[in-house]
Amino acid sequence: MQYCERCKIQVMCPSKRCPLCQGKLEGEPENDGQLFPDMTREKSVITLFMRIFTFLCIALVVLSFAINLMVPVKIFWAGFSSAAVVCVWVLTSVAIYKRKNLLKNTLWEMVLLCGICVLWDFLTGYRGWSLEYGIPITILLVFPILTMIVKILHLPSVYYMIYYIMTCLAGILQMIFWVTGLVQMKIPVILCGTASILILVGLIIFQGRSFWEEVRKKTYM
Repeated sequence: MQYCERCKIQVMCPSKRCPLCQGKLEGEPENDGQLFPDMTREKSVITLFMRIFTFLCIALVVLSFAINLMVPVKIFWAGFSSAAVVCVWVLTSVAIYKRKNLLKNTLWEMVLLCGICVLWDFLTGYRGWSLEYGIPITILLVFPILTMIVKILHLPSVYYMIYYIMTCLAGILQMIFWVTGLVQMKIPVILCGTASILILVGLIIFQGRSFWEEVRKKTYM
C-alpha cells in the first residue's frame, strides 16, 4: 500500500502523488485498491486522434493553398476549401469533447451548423439561403435526433425537457423572421415553425408538470 510520509496517511487508490499535499508516495500500489475506473487510456486515444485529425486538416489547408498558387485560376478556391476544413474541424472537435452529454452535443452542433450556414451564405455573396433553407432544415433534423437519443438511452423527462424547449424556441424564432420579412421563402420556415409549436404544445399538454418545473428552474421563478 502507498503511504505519504508528510501527511501520515495511507492511499488505497493507486496514485503518483498524495491527494493532500501532492508529495511523492512511498510503497507499491495495490491493484485491488483501484476505486475509480482508469480513464487515462481513453483520454490518450482521444488526444492522439485529435492531434492526427488536426494535422490532417492543417495539411489539407496548406496543400490547397500550394496547389492554388501553382495552378492559378480566376477563383481563389483554396480559401473556400480552407474554410470548409475549418468548419469540419470545429464540428468534429465539439462532437468529441461534448460526447458525454449527447443531448447537449446535439444542440451545440445545431447552433454551429446554423452559424456555418450563415457564414457560407455571406462568403458566397449572401443570397439568404441560410435563413430560408439552412437554419430551418437544421432545426427540423434536431427533433428526430433528440427523440432517438431519448428512446435509446431511456432518459426521463428531467434530462431532455430543456433541450426540446430550446429547439422549439429556435424553430418558433424562424416564424418571427418570416413574419417580419427577414425571410422570403416561407415553406421550410413554416414547416419548422409549425413542428416547433406542435412539439412545444405537446410537451405542455402531456408533460406539463415536468415542462413548467423545468421552466421554473431555468428562469428562477
